Amino acid sequence: MERLDVPVNETWDLTLIYKNKDEFFEDEKRAQSLLSSLRERKDCFTKSKEDFHTFYEDYVTLSHLLSKMYEYAHLNTDVEPGNQDYQLLLSHILTLFDQFENNLDFMNVEIIKNKEAIEKYLEDNSFDLYRYQIKQILREEKHMLSQEMETLLSKMSPIANTGEQIFDALRLEYEDVIVDGERKTLNSATLNEFLKNPSQEVRKQAYEKFYKEYKRYENVFALTLADCMKKDAFYADVRHFNDPLDYSLWDDDVPRELFYKILDKANKDYRPLFHRYNKLKKELLKLDTLYNYDLFTPLVKPSVKRYSIDECFNIILDVTSVFGEEYTDIIKKARDERWIDYHPTKGKATGAYSAGCYDTKPYILTNFIGDYDSLSTLIHELGHSCHTYLSCKYQDPANSDYRIFVAEVASTVNETLLINHMISHAKSDEEKAYFLYEFLENCVGLIFRQPMYAQFEDTLHQWAKDHIPMNASKITSLYDKINKEYYGEDVTNNQYVGHSCFYIPHFYYNYYVYKYTLGMTVALAIVSRILNHDSQQVEQYLSFLKSGGSMSPIDLLKKAGVDPLDDKIYDDAFHYFEHLLNMFEEIMKRGEKDVKE
Repeated sequence: MERLDVPVNETWDLTLIYKNKDEFFEDEKRAQSLLSSLRERKDCFTKSKEDFHTFYEDYVTLSHLLSKMYEYAHLNTDVEPGNQDYQLLLSHILTLFDQFENNLDFMNVEIIKNKEAIEKYLEDNSFDLYRYQIKQILREEKHMLSQEMETLLSKMSPIANTGEQIFDALRLEYEDVIVDGERKTLNSATLNEFLKNPSQEVRKQAYEKFYKEYKRYENVFALTLADCMKKDAFYADVRHFNDPLDYSLWDDDVPRELFYKILDKANKDYRPLFHRYNKLKKELLKLDTLYNYDLFTPLVKPSVKRYSIDECFNIILDVTSVFGEEYTDIIKKARDERWIDYHPTKGKATGAYSAGCYDTKPYILTNFIGDYDSLSTLIHELGHSCHTYLSCKYQDPANSDYRIFVAEVASTVNETLLINHMISHAKSDEEKAYFLYEFLENCVGLIFRQPMYAQFEDTLHQWAKDHIPMNASKITSLYDKINKEYYGEDVTNNQYVGHSCFYIPHFYYNYYVYKYTLGMTVALAIVSRILNHDSQQVEQYLSFLKSGGSMSPIDLLKKAGVDPLDDKIYDDAFHYFEHLLNMFEEIMKRGEKDVKE
């Protein structure tokens, strides 16, 4: 579909940010002026309480101005990548971000150098809005380097992420898959569809033709992945952290024990549940050998029901009504004020996301095709957008941005409420089984598979820290071994399993995947309480959404009524998975019995 063919009311309205590019360039001039002014105050901004307050206020203003400009540029380029005017705007703002980082690299150093004076300033009520953020800077003291070193690291930033950039730039080509004598295109978008094909031979073809290309270029990918690990180890070392994990967790402001608690619960305490699920898959698929490429084969006939955009919103408003009128009004605004760009069009970014900042609407990009996944994706992204909207409404600019660490909670709560709604409203065992299966697969991806990924990347980071040489054979052998242990004896690894690690983008980031597990675990705890009519939980959850980034992630989650350091949260989540598995197994075995009779 061409973009011009999409009804205007089903595209987002970015004129709510800037009416035209002239307004963008006016803000660019304002940003340049603020940046110059901040730079000129380098040697005097901590001299007095008033000087420091004005400086930090201007710094926050500039930060949010840049965010506004970036959102306008990147949202436009994501739906019209061929528009060179928008590409130019994106280039302008990315250049301005580099200038911002390089020209203000002195700020944290000076704040820490004058720590005693700054702490005295913070006692004044005028710093109420900025106190938490500035204290976050002060806690960097033991990891802050000299001004010369900070400037050097700042200038290294554009080249430090070369590994991730190479991964993003690599575009492999794959042999066609033969389905019923017809050639079908294989790529990252079609792989999952082939893996759902009823024919095991088609599944095997697709898997092997896809991942053998990663084996072909295994040395390139191994060097790229190892480079990312070494980069994280380098920064951890020069900033005086014990290892890359501590370095990553420092930014999230969470304790080390949380990371390993998540891994231990999934990788040790409750792994037998995952093995049981895989054994059930093998039985239901009636396969003598269940290969890893068979795991995506639907156990239940996919739903053919289609949903219009209006029907989706009716369901979503019904599901989220538990949060009250203020929450549902935000969802109505999203529809009425055109925050959402719905349809897949030529050149449009794939997937879905929610993006916005203090000075914009929390926009949503999605590729809506009217199936259940489209409905689920929409309520997921609306969870993010409602979180952003409430954070910006109830917090000042300095405290409105919440960390990525807690970002997945709001979206996963919405998605989990939706699937429970669909299960409870199912009109037949077959329909109920479909939604239970969708729910189980979602849980598997988040509370089991992500901790496996986290275990793998933690090992690679430790190798980098200890200067243990890494090559393709060592990396792929490790990944193959972890998969064997993780999936259990009922799943047989294909020869390319080890090389599939090169395809997963999150391995090229710094300790990210465990956050998905946390989001799902917390969401399951919150939703189970809501479904048990715990009105206090609803109030606590809404308070969390309104708190933005005004406190540490752990304290934010405690405000939501869930303590991520408490074993009970994880026990409840995995027991809920077990409950779902019991229901699903009962329905499926009852269905098999009915067929035999």
